[in-house]
Amino acid sequence: MDFNPLDIFSFIWFIACWMGYTLFARRAAKKRNCLSSVLYRYRQEWVLKLSLSGMSEVDAVMLSALEKQVSFLASTSLLILASLVTVLGTASTMFMNLSSLWFVTEVSLQMVQLKLMVLIFIFVYGFFTFTWAIRQYGFCFILFGSSFHTVKYYQETEDYSAVAIERDFEAMAKVLDRAAHSYNYGIRAYYFAMAAMAWFINDWFFIAACAVIVFILYRREFLSSSLKAMATARKSDNVHDEGEIEFE
Repeated sequence: MDFNPLDIFSFIWFIACWMGYTLFARRAAKKRNCLSSVLYRYRQEWVLKLSLSGMSEVDAVMLSALEKQVSFLASTSLLILASLVTVLGTASTMFMNLSSLWFVTEVSLQMVQLKLMVLIFIFVYGFFTFTWAIRQYGFCFILFGSSFHTVKYYQETEDYSAVAIERDFEAMAKVLDRAAHSYNYGIRAYYFAMAAMAWFINDWFFIAACAVIVFILYRREFLSSSLKAMATARKSDNVHDEGEIEFE
């Protein structure tokens, strides 16, 4: 299989954009408002209210809705993977169809197969991140069930122990946050899969698509109107200035 320098550069650019944006978003979320940091604060406050009143039916329905949303994307990943494996088995037909398009740069059959395998890897990664998020939401159900009985016990005995609250509810907030991170990683895999599809056209279009995806992700996570709407309800301009929530 022959690789030209532009093929190698475009693939390295793709990895750099994906990994680079992931590292940037993780560090920026610790210093400024973004969807992850603002929603983390709202999740903490949700768990704090649960620590005082216990889990209601509404809370259970909300958590179940989050789990179903992730389950849908995990199932979609499997369907896409099945389709991609089928296409990989008939790559020669796809190769001829692509070669007939005037705007597609002609490449070898092996290169088409390699690009399909890159797409398969992306959706495999997305499937595993979504399923891990589902498992973590399942852990939250267990923690919610345990916390309900913990709150009920301490309310009845008038021995509202801060140690027990920290043990149950801080763990709950952390697991919810980790589940949300796994969900975000899966969503980003879908976005960068869209960029990888541009590789079938030509390398320059692939490079441009990666940059566009990074711009779209940045706009939605750091500059979106939804973020501004949620941030305006906070007590400060930056959620990191509000201090940590104490479960006691």
